Amino acid sequence: MNEFDFSERLEWSKGKRLDDDIATLRSMLDGCVSVEPMEIREDKMGNDYRVILRRGGEILVDAKNRDRGCSRFWKCGPEFALEKWSVLPENGTPGKTGWTLCERKQTDLIFFKFYPEDSTDVFLVSYQLLRVAFRRNLNLWENQFQVARQSSGAWKSECVFVPASIVFCAINDISVSRLVEP
Repeated sequence: MNEFDFSERLEWSKGKRLDDDIATLRSMLDGCVSVEPMEIREDKMGNDYRVILRRGGEILVDAKNRDRGCSRFWKCGPEFALEKWSVLPENGTPGKTGWTLCERKQTDLIFFKFYPEDSTDVFLVSYQLLRVAFRRNLNLWENQFQVARQSSGAWKSECVFVPASIVFCAINDISVSRLVEP
């Protein structure tokens, strides 16, 4: 089981990565006039950046950083760590649904990124489309891809590591349907 410290990860994401993130998001989102890092309280609620568009629109972005060296586990290119459990149910406690399945999450885009030695590719993904694709494919992906637990010391979480190409195919699949009449 991997162990991590939330404060340490937060500090890592606020260093040089902050400047890189801001420049990258500005280049990816047409009409962007500014990218504002969120305050710590909002960051802990699941949003790292507020993107302001030239006509006043706002986009909330949650940045997901992978650990250095993660590419050594990849079989088909970059993988996204999709969280099933934020807090695993244990000893009779119900646990807490992971960010990828959370229907209350107020986020527009997920910004997946890696250490440059692992991949310089970054990915912006619609949160709600990712959530639905993950829910519909969870059982299959748990059987097909690596599932790992992480410990922060106080609680354990669980992620499924899914190749980006598979995630994008699943999002495309759920993005097309047929009209349903009442």
